[in-house]
Amino acid sequence: MKVEALITALLLLSLSCAELEEKMVSFSRGVQLIVKAIKISTVAPKVQILAPVGLQTPTSERAILTCVIRELQSNQISITWKINNTVVSQKHSSGEVFKQPDGTFTALGFYFVPLHEWRSDDVYRCEVKQEGVIYYEEVWHSLCDQYVS
Repeated sequence: MKVEALITALLLLSLSCAELEEKMVSFSRGVQLIVKAIKISTVAPKVQILAPVGLQTPTSERAILTCVIRELQSNQISITWKINNTVVSQKHSSGEVFKQPDGTFTALGFYFVPLHEWRSDDVYRCEVKQEGVIYYEEVWHSLCDQYVS
């Protein structure tokens, strides 16, 4: 068996991660390698940060940012909040994952911003990690000024 033919067969195997497909490589008369694979289509989840729409009560001491992540392929995710690219403490965040009728998942991540930390130059980022890939959305405090003062 030639090394080149084996390498070709392995390349075909790696490329055949699409719909049910059959790839065939002939090494010599009577010796063939047939590779069948199923395409796994992945759709990037949609990440959106909802800005605070006012304080919950006149005496509230925090604003709540909500990260909505739709079209997840798994409920095995990790949500991380960052301010100016620095990971924030988990004590100010929480999250929930819900299965949708179409088989995908939707996650909600919440970040509770103490008002004394609510600064005009801050950039808030919600990151979701699914199967080793990070998806994110950012919002600037200045965009939220009209909602929270």
